[in-house]
Amino acid sequence: MKNDARREFLQHSPLFAGLDAAVLDRVLAVAVTRRLARGETLFQKGDPGDRLFGVLSGRVKVHTTSPEGKDVTLNLFKEGQFFGEIALLDELPRTADAVAMAPCELLVIHRRDFMPLVEVEGRLAMHIIRLLCQRVRATSEMLEDAAFLPLEQRLAKHLLRLVGNYGQPVAGGIEIGLRLSQQELAHMMATTRESVNKQLQSWAQAGWIDLQRSRVTVTDVAALEAILENA
Repeated sequence: MKNDARREFLQHSPLFAGLDAAVLDRVLAVAVTRRLARGETLFQKGDPGDRLFGVLSGRVKVHTTSPEGKDVTLNLFKEGQFFGEIALLDELPRTADAVAMAPCELLVIHRRDFMPLVEVEGRLAMHIIRLLCQRVRATSEMLEDAAFLPLEQRLAKHLLRLVGNYGQPVAGGIEIGLRLSQQELAHMMATTRESVNKQLQSWAQAGWIDLQRSRVTVTDVAALEAILENA
């Protein structure tokens, strides 16, 4: 990606929006790009948290695995989003793994270059605080949903969130623009593939969704929204 495009990426990102051109120049001067193939690991739990990542293109999944082998997807990051800031700020090891869900190009900023900017740029510090608050709220919501919502409502909420973030209009509905297996959907909800499959098949028979290989198209958004409204 050319430098002008990288500058535009920073200007439109929530983390760097509104900062002076001189600050963006400093960021661009120290930032490097890294490419990942689909399925390639970016970092693993326990690795040093010394870099911040911005998604120039592609998708990245952050997930963790329990000692018993249970996998949980913590977050998905798409083009325009930054991640990896928590370990970057507290200097502790990574708490999860990150893997490319598609061919990716990432903007990489090292801690030694980033932290001096945070110390002198108040707006950048405030952007980071807001980003961290969003992470905390998202985690709290996920835990609350897991504790209080039945699977049907959790899955409907999750599909609607994916539609909002990755939806692509197609004939007959809105396709979630991610290659997600039912196992991966189950990992994102901390449940079993069998439970997710049973609910998806029921909705497919009702005509609310269309299931293809690693693709889900929502054909009746209102039906899924009604499930949440009746919670």
